[in-house]
Amino acid sequence: MTRKHSISQYSGIGVRIAPLMLVALMLAASTQAVATSEQSSMWHVARTGGDGGVLGALEMALTNETTDGEITLEYSEMAPVIEVYTATWCLNCVTTEHAIDEAVGDSDVIRIHYHRHRAEPEDPFGNNATEHRWESTYGGASTAETGMSRVAPSTVFDGERLHLGTSPSSSSLVSDYSTSLNAGQTSFTGSALLSVNSYDSETRIMQFSWNASQPSDPESGDSPIILTTWLLFVEDSASFPDGSNGIGDYLHVLHDAIELNGLEGTGLAQVPAAWDGDDVSVLLLIDWSSPAIDCCGSVWPSLPAPGIVTVMICFLAALLPSRRKRLST
Repeated sequence: MTRKHSISQYSGIGVRIAPLMLVALMLAASTQAVATSEQSSMWHVARTGGDGGVLGALEMALTNETTDGEITLEYSEMAPVIEVYTATWCLNCVTTEHAIDEAVGDSDVIRIHYHRHRAEPEDPFGNNATEHRWESTYGGASTAETGMSRVAPSTVFDGERLHLGTSPSSSSLVSDYSTSLNAGQTSFTGSALLSVNSYDSETRIMQFSWNASQPSDPESGDSPIILTTWLLFVEDSASFPDGSNGIGDYLHVLHDAIELNGLEGTGLAQVPAAWDGDDVSVLLLIDWSSPAIDCCGSVWPSLPAPGIVTVMICFLAALLPSRRKRLST
């Protein structure tokens, strides 16, 4: 009888300790979330509907002498990608571009500048395809913050971190951008290939092949990652003295964006004519996305820290034995 009473006591202690342990774990997670949010307050999450970003890009110059070529890189070797939404009349865009220049310095990055096109009387560089690429990727996050799906200036680092306008969240825009750049790309294992099988500079018809391996998480070796491949055409420098923001020579101008079908294949593309010069490059850009999945394989929405605390408190309250029930027994 004494032995049974002793076991009952231990069971009661376990019931009381378990909620306390859960509280401790909850507080530790919440502290980490607060520390992370202090840094991430410098930017907005660039995509809605789960995790996602730009895994990287392969870039190849298409000059009049180019007939073929091939480039292969491991995902870990790919340079950070900075995407900018801009316009030739946008004075604030001059401020952001100078800040990006200073933050990047001599670092190896790939820059892509989207120019406003729809309902645009001045800027000659964008088109419907480039607008679609921006809005389908970042339009939801931009609308949530500004009420508009495309705002000049907007800057996105690695397809993950969105900066809007010119008001810094820290001491300066340069500091914001440097912090965002140093946050780094989400890391996956795998590789990608872009091959230009033939290119006729007169007709500007390019035959190409691409291949992007399914990535895996370097820690677990597995990952439910979904990849989307894009073919982009970017001109290194385009002169437009009539731009009212006074830049004159507009750099990294995106002229076309084509969403590819699948992770590998062969196709034909019409290379857009350079605005001037002979400095158009083709990029294979790889987007990644991943829903939030729990240990049982179910998809769960992300909850803010206060929501998690509330749920945990309710859960713990349900675990605690009822005082009224104990008294009645």
